[in-house]
Amino acid sequence: MKAAIVIALTFASLIGCTISQINNPYSSEGCGKVRTCFSKPPDCDGPTGSDACEMFASWWPSNDNESTHFALFGHSRGYIAVGISKSMGMPDTDVYACTSLNAVKRSYNIPNGKFNEPKTLIGVSDETVTFDDNIVKCQFRRQQSLENGDDTYFNLSGDHLYYSLIALGNNLGNDGTITIHDIDKQSSDKPVSFSSVDKVDTDVTAYKLTKAHAALMIIAWIGFAAPGITVARYFKPAWEKKTACGEKVWFAIHRFDMTTAFLLACAAFVLIFVAERDYVGPSEGTTRFLHAIFGTTIMGLAILNVIMAIFRPHPGTQRRIYYNIAHRSVGLLALTLSVVTIFLGLNIKDPFLPNVSETAFWVLVGFVGFHLLTWLSFEVLPIMIKPKKDDPPLVEAAPESDDLPLDKETGSVNEDETDQDPLYKRVLLNVYSLVVIFTSTWVATMVIISKQD
Repeated sequence: MKAAIVIALTFASLIGCTISQINNPYSSEGCGKVRTCFSKPPDCDGPTGSDACEMFASWWPSNDNESTHFALFGHSRGYIAVGISKSMGMPDTDVYACTSLNAVKRSYNIPNGKFNEPKTLIGVSDETVTFDDNIVKCQFRRQQSLENGDDTYFNLSGDHLYYSLIALGNNLGNDGTITIHDIDKQSSDKPVSFSSVDKVDTDVTAYKLTKAHAALMIIAWIGFAAPGITVARYFKPAWEKKTACGEKVWFAIHRFDMTTAFLLACAAFVLIFVAERDYVGPSEGTTRFLHAIFGTTIMGLAILNVIMAIFRPHPGTQRRIYYNIAHRSVGLLALTLSVVTIFLGLNIKDPFLPNVSETAFWVLVGFVGFHLLTWLSFEVLPIMIKPKKDDPPLVEAAPESDDLPLDKETGSVNEDETDQDPLYKRVLLNVYSLVVIFTSTWVATMVIISKQD
């Protein structure tokens, strides 16, 4: 009987020792067994080696279950932070950051927005922070609850569950507080316990929605808007007499392409707000802020163009020329900004989707060059390929009105000016269409198949 008691006490002592102190807290030791681990990529091990983690956070209860031990590390020049959140994102989150200045900082993200308020470090003890070779490591103990704590000091005891967040950033404020997580961030897919061992899975919803947003925008502006504008710009005078189902061919193609582009862009615009749960502000970084500003501007221009198209003056009326100028200008500006905005999203130095192949960026560069070369060809070739004396002139640019060109003396349709569909234009359009299909499909596919770490 005494032997059984001794064995039981010894076993309990060993378990207690294991729970209160991990031999190597900066590894996968005890993950899922005696402590909870949350890392990127999942199932990584330690800060170095072939299975190294980019960022890692773990926590386990103390023997008396009055406090929770935390161990964090991340590859950064600034900080690694763990968030205890009532939301799946940044709002309403109690944040503890270990910085490269060898300090533990506490802050609170307000419920409505992404603003970070520095807070007094209360309820925290046994802090150890090191910074070496651009790796921040730290451990600290946090009391699970405080009688004199404030509303932002969340109670971790018992059955209280919260979302877990980890974030990595290079920059610190002048006072050593954390700024935008410009390297990476990650959230759990459900609330977890900070007072017992739990399993944490990464929330992939936001990443999937961001991929859908990017793919839809690429297909909308590269796959539909670009050819839709091209046909209207260079084939309206050539195809004025060509109809299908009672509709002018150029106008049917233009309307279908631009309507599809608009609907896809609207869907993508909604998806990114669902993913981010808020508008991206300047604190998110210059590239991301500009991407958001340009994207919003583009949607405004697209909506404006749709409204103008619905209430456009009839052909031949006095105000039609002003509508044509405004409609084309707004459309070209939206297309130009859309390409710039896509480049900001796929930029190599700070991509929003880091696992998208860099080739997608360079394919897009090649398409922009080909697109400009195609438009230049449509402008220059009519000048270089001079018609014979008796041939009709090859006027390529669209007239300032949607009306058929009229003879000044008789007022009838001038057949010569509508016969502007030489073979080289059709060949060039077909080649351009194939490049558009390839580019939009290939780049969108690269985005869709990219995987979150």
